Amino acid sequence: MIKLSEIKDALDSVDISSTCYFNKETNEILWQWDYNKEYSTYKEEDEANDNIINMFDYFYKNDYYIMQDFIDTIEDVNLREKLYEATRGRGAFSRFRYIIESNDLLDDWYKYKDEKYKAIAKEWCIDNNIEFEEDC
Repeated sequence: MIKLSEIKDALDSVDISSTCYFNKETNEILWQWDYNKEYSTYKEEDEANDNIINMFDYFYKNDYYIMQDFIDTIEDVNLREKLYEATRGRGAFSRFRYIIESNDLLDDWYKYKDEKYKAIAKEWCIDNNIEFEEDC
């Protein structure tokens, strides 16, 4: 059994240059780093191990859609429209962050994103028949 917080933390930690895997036999999270191969705990020989399954890569968590969902929760219509406009095109995340910081919504954003990550982690466990302890 693995703690849900460990799965959620893996989702939060994965970035554009990493992928994480899960060893169903040992309940261990393994990492593959594109640019830091010496730090990778996922090895080439793991590809043949049926107990090791893919968990997350950067595109799995899709922070952009989570950000858009958060914007949908904003009650102030003008602010919501401002955020929608700011999140179009290159630099969307930094403009989004600037606006939510300026409007004292940073804590709300982190709480919202954390809950979304928790839901994604829980869904991943259920979909993959992974026993988990709900600790977050």
